[in-house]
Amino acid sequence: MIPVKSVESLMEAAHGYQTAMILFTALRFDVFSALAEGARDAGGLARRLPADPRNLSILLNALVAMGLLEKTGSKYRNARVARDFLADGPRSKRSILLHHLDCWPDWTLLERKIRGNRRGRREGSDFQENFIRGMEDNARERAAQVAVRFPLRAGERVLDLGGGPGTYAVEWAKRYPGAEVTVYDIPETLRVTRKILKEKGAARLIRLAEGDFTRDPLGGPFDFIWISHIFHAYSEKDCIALLRKARRALAPGGRIAVQEFLLDESKTAPPGPAFFSVHMVAVTEGGRAYSAGEIASMLKSAGFVKISSDKPDPRGVGVVTARA
Repeated sequence: MIPVKSVESLMEAAHGYQTAMILFTALRFDVFSALAEGARDAGGLARRLPADPRNLSILLNALVAMGLLEKTGSKYRNARVARDFLADGPRSKRSILLHHLDCWPDWTLLERKIRGNRRGRREGSDFQENFIRGMEDNARERAAQVAVRFPLRAGERVLDLGGGPGTYAVEWAKRYPGAEVTVYDIPETLRVTRKILKEKGAARLIRLAEGDFTRDPLGGPFDFIWISHIFHAYSEKDCIALLRKARRALAPGGRIAVQEFLLDESKTAPPGPAFFSVHMVAVTEGGRAYSAGEIASMLKSAGFVKISSDKPDPRGVGVVTARA
């Protein structure tokens, strides 16, 4: 085990289950033995296994990011460690690794075992609050950079769409007090948002608008719409529909910025977004990570112009911007 001595290694430890489950899922499908027969594209391999081609390709790209597979064009092949230890053969470690997967249900009960086989008093009740406060944890350091990157003029109307804890909204409101900043989210989320704003002494700085952006109008007109870490939970079709709705909510010439965990165009790097894409397959119906090029294409399909993107940070977080 790697000692946990920094915030980076702390987060790596917390996300370790994702790496393990990517490996275990590939083993359960016997991906590595299938590829021992020769390189295949995701479609061909999906027919061989069988599996869903879209979701399998996301898994395969993450396996490339892990170094277990190699990708040339659209075809995947085993890297050396997979050939030696994960495909069928005299040195295979497949059985012992699958035994570790068989132990997974017991590990999910570890908290209860440590409590003496008693249920926690609030077991399973804190999901939404943990999620929204977790988004606050993730956004806290980046919010100041974003506020400088996107300055506001007095009187500008800003919509933080799906803004969750309101981290970016508060930063804009404090730096540019002449702007009008609104956080739009579902009522369940805004109950947590109100708590966070009160704790920060920022409740009077931000307008809150309740609604489901997949169904309800967004209001407006706005001069700037900020969409941070929303797209990865939705299919490309749903993202385009949301962008069209956002464009209707913008004033003429208004700005939009989409922040995401961005894959490169191969979809196999950086490792963080590649693994996160598999996480989205696990927890959503149509979500995944996207590349800057894919988001730019969505913006174009929704009628936006002057589309550009910045260089992602070391974690793969980047922003794609456009105008109505």
